[in-house]
Amino acid sequence: MTTKVPWLPTHIPPGAKPDRCPHCGRRAFIPWTLRRDTQTKAVLRRWICTECQQSQERPESE
Repeated sequence: MTTKVPWLPTHIPPGAKPDRCPHCGRRAFIPWTLRRDTQTKAVLRRWICTECQQSQERPESE
């Protein structure tokens, strides 16, 4: 297991609706930050697992 990075969430915030993490399988995958891809100009949201700290970027509707 990797160490937890301090600036990433370590618990599910109140009111959040977590998804199942594709890496560890726990219901702890929450939306975290937004960014715009400089090449395609698409908006991407980074999802973070509060348990295993794995992340994944998913397209976000504008």
